[in-house]
Amino acid sequence: MNRQTLVASAGHLHEPLTQLTRGLMKQLLNLTIEKLIYEGYGLGHDKDGKAVFVRKVVPGDTIKARVHNDKKHFAYASIEEIVTPGKERIAPRCPHFLQCGGCDYQNLSYENQLKEKQLIFNEIFSRAGLSTDIRPVISGGNSPYYYRNVMRYFGTQTKDGTFSFGMHDATDYNKIIPIHQCFLMSEKSNEIMQSLAAKLNEADKPDIELRIRETKEPITHMIELITREDSLPLKEEILMLLKSFPTVVSVYHTINRGATLTQARRKLLFGSPVLNEKIGRFSFYLSPESFFQTNAVGVKTLYDLVKQYADPSPQDTVLDLYCGTGTIGIYLSTLAKKVIGIESVQEAINDARGNAKLNNVCNAEFICQKVDSYLSDNKSTIQQWNNLTIVLDPPRNGLTKEIIELLSKLKIDNCKWKIIYVSCNPSTFVRDCRNFEQHGWKLEKVQPIDMFPQTHHIECVGLLENIRS
Repeated sequence: MNRQTLVASAGHLHEPLTQLTRGLMKQLLNLTIEKLIYEGYGLGHDKDGKAVFVRKVVPGDTIKARVHNDKKHFAYASIEEIVTPGKERIAPRCPHFLQCGGCDYQNLSYENQLKEKQLIFNEIFSRAGLSTDIRPVISGGNSPYYYRNVMRYFGTQTKDGTFSFGMHDATDYNKIIPIHQCFLMSEKSNEIMQSLAAKLNEADKPDIELRIRETKEPITHMIELITREDSLPLKEEILMLLKSFPTVVSVYHTINRGATLTQARRKLLFGSPVLNEKIGRFSFYLSPESFFQTNAVGVKTLYDLVKQYADPSPQDTVLDLYCGTGTIGIYLSTLAKKVIGIESVQEAINDARGNAKLNNVCNAEFICQKVDSYLSDNKSTIQQWNNLTIVLDPPRNGLTKEIIELLSKLKIDNCKWKIIYVSCNPSTFVRDCRNFEQHGWKLEKVQPIDMFPQTHHIECVGLLENIRS
């Protein structure tokens, strides 16, 4: 990539501006990017030693950066000019990379992405003072592109009035960037998205979003057409278009007036209410409400690692907390005596029970209850399980101190208990493991996995053991 191209493209980068920060768009800094840190930022320091965080940079970049959010001890800035590109910088594959919020690292080769993620992961542990066996980061899938199995696109109008689907701006969530292709989704998914956008240009300023879910084995698609109103523009024409794609086996009209889809109303317009995804020897139903790992190929790598760390015996009970649709518990079910999955979302529990039935798994029970209340209500029963493997797969914000205390109070000396902690947020993972170690557990090892190439996200699996057992 030549310097002129870099400089021209860098001008599109910016952070979201608030009323308090608009007046600060005046300070121009000369920075050298020292390293990447978590959440997709690069780190530099100004002449006074203040830390400055910048997006879409690579280590070694020498840049002119415009400060737009100046804090007491640090500042946020955006690239004004790349003076000298870092030696690892490459041209991004996607023309939307600089503005789109979907990717962070397309300006690095995949080999260097893995290297940087390892450094970031190690530093999170080092800064927290948590010592353990950190394994080298591994790739979760076969390809750093085309791996996502779900994507939500937002409708927008371009300057010439053309309708397009788009993604949130990288640094301004309220702005939608029109895109014509996403290299994280398959070519067939892109073709469906492009065809729908072209058809919707026949409507009068349609207010519509698109959610595409794709299974990989076999390749099938579920389409959600999301509107705020009860009516769907060009309904019959759109259905005819979607039916022309043999892989489209399910079409929903989803009516949603909120920011998220948790309270949406769905109408099945065509085909099957669910998709069927295969992981190893198991099949799983995917409904529109189902949470499922976004990297369908990488999920087998992840679950095989969970199985390896858990290593359940025929005498073991597996307690799968935050079990979602039951995928991990079912994946371990053939090796354990009993699997008990706990999840607070009833729709997910319904899916988990359906998945157990689909796979003829008879030793799994799925209970709709909050994790803390389940642990409190069943203390005496759990303490009777001498051989217990606890699987934790919480949301990004991790565990509460109360959950960690409840699990630790259940623990009985000389019992063979272990915890397998699956996390998509290394920062909360480290925080929680430090709390566990204060309650008699030891993080024996942790394996980082790159389930999300081109982004800053890092998945990991850790093994905690009872040091008093």
